[in-house]
Amino acid sequence: MLNRLFVPSRLKANEEYIQHLADRIVRDVVRTGRCELIKEISVPFVTLVIADLLGVPSEDREVFSNILDQGPPPGSIAAEGATTDVGPLEFMAGYFVRYLMERRAAPNGDVLSDLATATYPDGSLPDIIDLVKMSTFLFGAGADTSAKLLGNAMLYLARMPDLQQQLREDRSLIPAFIEEILRLEGSSKVTFRLARRPTKIGEMEIAPGTKVMLALAAANRDPARWDNPDQFELNRPKLREQVAFGRGGHVCSGAPLARVEIRIIIERFLEHTSHIALDEARHGSASAPDLSYEPSFIIRGLEELHLKFTPAAA
Repeated sequence: MLNRLFVPSRLKANEEYIQHLADRIVRDVVRTGRCELIKEISVPFVTLVIADLLGVPSEDREVFSNILDQGPPPGSIAAEGATTDVGPLEFMAGYFVRYLMERRAAPNGDVLSDLATATYPDGSLPDIIDLVKMSTFLFGAGADTSAKLLGNAMLYLARMPDLQQQLREDRSLIPAFIEEILRLEGSSKVTFRLARRPTKIGEMEIAPGTKVMLALAAANRDPARWDNPDQFELNRPKLREQVAFGRGGHVCSGAPLARVEIRIIIERFLEHTSHIALDEARHGSASAPDLSYEPSFIIRGLEELHLKFTPAAA
């Protein structure tokens, strides 16, 4: 059901909203001259994008953004971090029950309507609670991973001024840049599977019922697959074969949306600036910056990223 939601025609309709939102956000922050990217830009931007695509009412979007910001990262290995009595997805579930019940009674053409009225091959309707779990996960996971991807990408731009200028002069290279960032710094470090039958991975025998953790980040730096795997290479061959979004039947349903929203906001940053730099007062030297990553075994993302902007001459 999810794979039917992110078709090109729907993303194209959503792209105009993304363009206007990205332009407004970037203009405001470039005018200020500096920002903390993760909480001030990344999280609000991707939260509003996924909320608009799904059809979350505008009056609830700030609430969702705040609750996601307050909770610990997925897969947190820290003892502390949560500031709410329930997790973000459990909190949002109460809202999504209402949304889906309303859409099932009166569909209005948005993604939630498609989910609410989707049927199994036998024509039966899924239970609302199953759709609630799917919707809240889609919202939370889509927002968090895309926010971290933007932070990881902007860090490379800030630390590599020659690359930054190359992309500013030729925006057609931005998609390839995003693919290489996904390979080197993809937001999802791991994914999980449950063995249904005896199988073998390499030389290891896997018994039925075994939980298997697959390290996507390791596969994307596998020297048997990639030349100079730890190096950034913009023109690396077959970059689309990176597995940051998974592969095959289990590929991330939101991958097309993530690529579109990150491409658009990077385009806006390059359009409205002549230079993007790390704030050395916060991170130290760009050659060896002091950076903190969220304590998560699932997500690869910065806790904060302070940047400074020089506006474009125009």
